[in-house]
Amino acid sequence: MGAGLRGSVEDGLWPLVEAFVGSHEVAGLAVALVRDEEVVSRGFGVRDVGTGAPVTPETMFHLASVSKPFVATAIVSLATARDGGEPVLDLDAPITERVPEFTLADGRAGEVTARRLLSHTSGLPDVADYGWHDPQLGDDALSEFARSLSDWRLQAEPGSAFSYSNAGYELLGLLLSRATDTTFEKAMRQQVLAPLGMRNSTFLRGEVPAHLAASPHVGMPLSVPEGAYPYTRRHAPSSTLHSNLVEMCRWMVAHFEPAEVAAGGSDGQWARLDAGLLDLMWQPVVPVGHPPWQDAATLGWAMGSYRGHRTLSHSGADPGFGSRVVLVPERRTGVVILANSNTVPASPIAAAALDIALADVPLSVISGATPGELGEGVVAMRALVPPVVGPVAEALTTSGPDAAKAVYHRLAAVEPAEFDLDDEGFVDATWGAIELHRPSLVWPLLRVWTELRPDSSVAWTMTGCAHQLDGQLNLARTALRRALDLDPENDDAAQVLSRLPSA
Repeated sequence: MGAGLRGSVEDGLWPLVEAFVGSHEVAGLAVALVRDEEVVSRGFGVRDVGTGAPVTPETMFHLASVSKPFVATAIVSLATARDGGEPVLDLDAPITERVPEFTLADGRAGEVTARRLLSHTSGLPDVADYGWHDPQLGDDALSEFARSLSDWRLQAEPGSAFSYSNAGYELLGLLLSRATDTTFEKAMRQQVLAPLGMRNSTFLRGEVPAHLAASPHVGMPLSVPEGAYPYTRRHAPSSTLHSNLVEMCRWMVAHFEPAEVAAGGSDGQWARLDAGLLDLMWQPVVPVGHPPWQDAATLGWAMGSYRGHRTLSHSGADPGFGSRVVLVPERRTGVVILANSNTVPASPIAAAALDIALADVPLSVISGATPGELGEGVVAMRALVPPVVGPVAEALTTSGPDAAKAVYHRLAAVEPAEFDLDDEGFVDATWGAIELHRPSLVWPLLRVWTELRPDSSVAWTMTGCAHQLDGQLNLARTALRRALDLDPENDDAAQVLSRLPSA
């Protein structure tokens, strides 16, 4: 091999990340790579823009849907015979055997199995409203969630196709609780977190030390929404793992075959998951068709390929947080990205990290290399330009709507483009506050957005959602219908509109 991992990362990756953080609206960001048992990690930015406390490898983030592979590991481990005993769970049995309160309006709850839930092939719809504004904190939260699905129907034939469903993982969490005769959160600690030495990681927000916790940042300019956080025990299995770089590196190494230990050496500091368990979890179940990370779904992971190697990965996004973890098992390599805002493009950062970790060459050595030699991730990172919403929002805050619109038009006229003019930046700046039921944080920006981009279907969708939260249902209907007139295939607008009461 060439240079060590640390040298490659310090020469090649950290300058890219520093440049990104310096030019984009970012609160905090934490990045770690492992190769073999070598770990390189670093925090960037702050845990909270109000306090200025820095992000470190020990900072605890909400991981959103990166929670799911952990839940899958617990479920599959109970379905795997150990020490000659019988499995506790049958992945192909109806979950109603242990979760009888789960029923469906079409009478097909008996066709829902753990295997189908793990691979998102159950046919269940996804959750529409996470209820972050009304957190359910009792031990019965998952059971009550299961009861709430009684008017749902399967939207696809079970086992026939991939359809992402957070609701499926809430049911898996309840199944785990029943199979272990304890709460979901305690079961996760007993089955996965404690055995892997992840002592601080937890699915209970109340267990996160305040002096280590990263705050969620929404809106633009970024702010911490007072009294709001993406946490409720109704959605703990799909979303609420809290962890840090130190312990996520233990998680990644647990998936790799142990290195050959030299005489007198020891691999004992690293706990490992059972090879048979991993083999079962990593088998592709259903095609997904979203390369490079999501070619197929397995039991809890997305399978893909990068630089000719198989990858297992998962991403997460909840209001104020984003995350991604990617494993390259054959190279005993992994990367994890954690952020406390929705303005961090975790996929390009992960790809750039893998370009450097898998090539093992400092970028300073190949400064004259072609884009193909550098790798897709490095090229994508270098090409990132900040979204225009940043300077627009700053002008809006300091000087008002007219100044904000003038800034937009001035920057839109610059060639070559110095800012990304697409709607995505505005979406990242507004949806988190709306999902947390804090539309007041983004109303000024929403109004400017629809004036600047009156032909933007997504802008009118967000505006309609904000009106709905404010109880302005007629205005919500008008905005959502406009969104559908602009884009008849806007499923988000159609779903929100369908849930509004008749005028």
